[in-house]
Amino acid sequence: MISRLILISSLSLLLLGIVIVYSSSAIVAHLGYHDSIFFLKRQLFYALVGVGVFVGAQYVDPAYYRKYAYYLYVLAIALLVLVLVPGIGKSAGGAARWISLGVIRIQAGEIFKFALVVYLAMSLAKKAERMTLFRVGIVPHLLLPGVAMVLLLLEPDFGTTVIVALVTFVMLFIGGARVAYLLGAVLLAIPVAIQVISSSPYRMARVMAFLDPWTHRQDSGYQVVQSLMSLGSGGWFGLGLGQGPSKLYFLPAAHTDFILAVIGEELGFVGILFVIACFACLLFCGFWVALKSKDNFNTYLASGLTSVIAIQAVLNTFVVMGLVPTKGLTLPLVSYGGSSLMVACLMIGVLFRLARGLKQ
Repeated sequence: MISRLILISSLSLLLLGIVIVYSSSAIVAHLGYHDSIFFLKRQLFYALVGVGVFVGAQYVDPAYYRKYAYYLYVLAIALLVLVLVPGIGKSAGGAARWISLGVIRIQAGEIFKFALVVYLAMSLAKKAERMTLFRVGIVPHLLLPGVAMVLLLLEPDFGTTVIVALVTFVMLFIGGARVAYLLGAVLLAIPVAIQVISSSPYRMARVMAFLDPWTHRQDSGYQVVQSLMSLGSGGWFGLGLGQGPSKLYFLPAAHTDFILAVIGEELGFVGILFVIACFACLLFCGFWVALKSKDNFNTYLASGLTSVIAIQAVLNTFVVMGLVPTKGLTLPLVSYGGSSLMVACLMIGVLFRLARGLKQ
């Protein structure tokens, strides 16, 4: 039953994403590439590969992730380093986040999310009896992700950095680390975060736009204002599929980071509720799998994978609704994108495999 719910929820989001990617990008694709289905074709390809990854994950015993966790983590760190190497890392939107392999581009930060969860699950399971010790439960589990966060900030990719920090906190909490130590780490991180934001003009502009988007609606607050207007214009049932005007260059990143705004505009509040219900179902199923798993590693793995998907979905939703500053995060399984979609399918595939394993 749980595995079926995971499959239905994830497929619903994937199919909805394909439809809305086409709806939100057709005009932009026609004007920019003389092909109205340019982004649709790519998204269909990514989805097919993602389904293949999902299916492939069913043939991998979770024990293999545990066995090769260190190697996967080192590989992910190496990719984050390669992104920063001139000539290898490719830039888009002012950030170097991709490694180009001919026609394929890999977003290293997406791969690192999966590697982080696998590493933490392995380490937490290995040190379960000593997690209350500061040098065992806190130091190594903050130091190694900390290195990755520095590399991510150098790209810069503040959104993925936030996800890495939040997922690490959640997994350490579930793993039994002392709450006092975790709260202490949060308090120490606050001045660092303030410094990182205040030292970057474009991050400060995003914060100012978040605090008062209508005052900055012609510059840094433009995207947030357009997003809110798109959501508001949809009403209960939306303007109709393909009828939303926001994609006519009014809403930047309509088929990527702000695709939820298009859903709200064209499918209304009901469409937003459907998306939230699917993610809520995945959240429930993921933590149900974690609670029912008899192996500690599987418990932490399911918790971590579920946390990544849930946290990113919540942050993306909050950004679209103007509840947090913009961060450049996609909506898992829905937004246009190769690496993000395929890694999300991998995570869902592993979670589905763990759910099926509960029957044995």
